[in-house]
Amino acid sequence: MAFKPSVMVAGLCLLCGLATGQPPKNIILMIGDGMGFAHVEAAGMYLNGSPGTLSFEALPYQGEVTTLNYSDLITDSAAAATAMATGFKVANGTISVAQPPPSAAYDWGDPLPTLGEIFGAQAKRLGLVSTSYMTDATPAAFAAHATSRSDYSNIASDYFTQTQPNVLLGGGGNGMSTAGAVAAGYTVVTNRDQMQAINTDAVTYLSGQFGSGVMPYESAGLGDLPHLTQMSVTALDILDNAAAGFFLMVEGGRIDHGAHINSINDVVLETIEFASAVQTAIDWASGRDDTLIIVTADHETGGLSVLENGGQGLLPLVSWSSGGSHTAANVPVYAWGPNAELVSGVIDNTDLFHIVQASGVASDFNGDAIVNLLDINPFVLAIVDAPAFDEAYPNVFLQQADPNGDGQVNLLDIVPFVAALSGGATADVPEPTTAMWLGLGAIVFARGRRFGSTH
Repeated sequence: MAFKPSVMVAGLCLLCGLATGQPPKNIILMIGDGMGFAHVEAAGMYLNGSPGTLSFEALPYQGEVTTLNYSDLITDSAAAATAMATGFKVANGTISVAQPPPSAAYDWGDPLPTLGEIFGAQAKRLGLVSTSYMTDATPAAFAAHATSRSDYSNIASDYFTQTQPNVLLGGGGNGMSTAGAVAAGYTVVTNRDQMQAINTDAVTYLSGQFGSGVMPYESAGLGDLPHLTQMSVTALDILDNAAAGFFLMVEGGRIDHGAHINSINDVVLETIEFASAVQTAIDWASGRDDTLIIVTADHETGGLSVLENGGQGLLPLVSWSSGGSHTAANVPVYAWGPNAELVSGVIDNTDLFHIVQASGVASDFNGDAIVNLLDINPFVLAIVDAPAFDEAYPNVFLQQADPNGDGQVNLLDIVPFVAALSGGATADVPEPTTAMWLGLGAIVFARGRRFGSTH
């Protein structure tokens, strides 16, 4: 006979649901490719004469992100973006496929579910915007699958025939074509005027193919092509027509390129334009309580250090330590809106996958925004087998579900978890099994699950 919940909780009422939070309706993820702390510092000095003055530096929650790939080596953009888009670590050069498999549930090369696909299944609209070409690694990881980041044709095919993002705005070529987009039902624009002339209330699918390859540096002038800020405005105007909300990823792709060639001028100007695009998102979300904005980077490029502030309008004196290569340095992260409080201290890039989906309910271990008996088995699983828990409940970020708030899930959480159940269980859910309760006793001395990447 199974132990009854009433025995375990000493008569506490278990008959009512407790729904106290929901994931954000809209998610705006802004990625400065290659943007480390010094890149941000230098741009603030140039723009305003002092560091700490870019738009996103005023967001209320801030921290650092670790970026190493699955083998604890310096990441590339493909592995870093895959970590954010799927919650799993992979090898460099890999676009959202199991390479290597993160668990027994996957074979080598299997597609890993991406945020684009997950949110698409929830009827949210999806937008990808970049100053690099549209099939480059960072946008690709959120809506495509490829064993090689250079497999541009298949990445474009995934866009057009599988995930079908509502908005694709960035450099053209590299697998993207007007014919392919039109055949998939997209309106195609190739310059700024065409993009700004569309009726964003009527167009549901827009492909902006601006040139052939990466878009020009800000320092070179964009001619008739749109700036990142302008593309962001158009994307938001289309995506916000969805009743279920949207997911938008905006990449300042050329910050990385400027750092690769150790051009502080291009790094500064690209970061300033990226900050302008962030301000667009902040302005759009102003007054709302349903939108999460996260600003971060995929990795640091160049080993940049700022040596001396040159003042407003003047480039700072800097040094470069990596010869233009990526580094293992942590990158900044800033957040505002529901779930933004989870962005603090040092987190891993895989944590971002969970943060954007977290329900906001303490003790909600199955991610349905209700605390009830259905949370008991996943609670036990979180204690005894963290990787299996992450596999089974990818939308649960345990820093938020942690009942006693001490940064880990272990038996010390039983009392607050049971207290949450006192207002959370429903009469028609299965009773916890005898084996489950005995399992709790068997793990009294088990080490608690700590937060951060477990993949």
